[in-house]
Amino acid sequence: MKKIFKVLAAGLAAVTVLSGCGAEKDSLAQIKETGKIKVGIEGTFVPYGYHDKTGKLVGFEVEIAKLIAQDLGVEPEFVETKWDSLIAGLDTGKYDIVINNINPTEERRKKYDFTAPYAISRSEILVKKGTGITKLEDLKGKKCAQTPSSDYGQTAAAAGAEIVPTQGFSESTQLVINGQADCTVNDVVTVSDFLKKTTATNLDGIKVPGGEPVQISVMLAKGADPLKEKLNESIAKGLSNGSYAQIFEKYIGEDISPN
Repeated sequence: MKKIFKVLAAGLAAVTVLSGCGAEKDSLAQIKETGKIKVGIEGTFVPYGYHDKTGKLVGFEVEIAKLIAQDLGVEPEFVETKWDSLIAGLDTGKYDIVINNINPTEERRKKYDFTAPYAISRSEILVKKGTGITKLEDLKGKKCAQTPSSDYGQTAAAAGAEIVPTQGFSESTQLVINGQADCTVNDVVTVSDFLKKTTATNLDGIKVPGGEPVQISVMLAKGADPLKEKLNESIAKGLSNGSYAQIFEKYIGEDISPN
């Protein structure tokens, strides 16, 4: 009887391993089969991914996603989702990858996988003039408009700020302009771009000094190794041939490539 159980256990283990191998191939195989790769993105995050005056989805992450799809020989299908449920969409199979200024933190790596970085960034504080904020430590006790679950929301909370919850950067900036919040923290690319375009005259940008630049990577489900390999090949190609540098220059006026 014990022998039978051992044989059954071994058989089940083999099936489990084979199933795992199949799962690794499924995402890439399915993308190839359907002829499209589903990309999770907010669609409201200038200049990463947003709608222009004509309603067209544009942004440097949108163009990077299109290059990745081109290298895979498929079409991109953008699935716009609010930040608070964006990452969770990977769990439900809502999309294949997320390209949305995602930092591959240690906590996220426990549950998800990431490609090599395709860009880097640093933090900047958008402040209302006269608040006395000149550095990150000054956020203590200040009202900071943030999406609570975002990296920058957590940065502000860790600095002791009182978080005024919002759905995204656009709403956060309006609260600062209207005086309902003292500041908002985001990446330097986003804040600098906003300050160039806004007509508000009561704002200032405070760059957060020190520290290593934040890496930005494509996020995907764990176990999708064949897909990850192809994504990394595409990213390496875009960085080495200057395509990404041109895209960055087009949207933000500088190259934020990681190499």
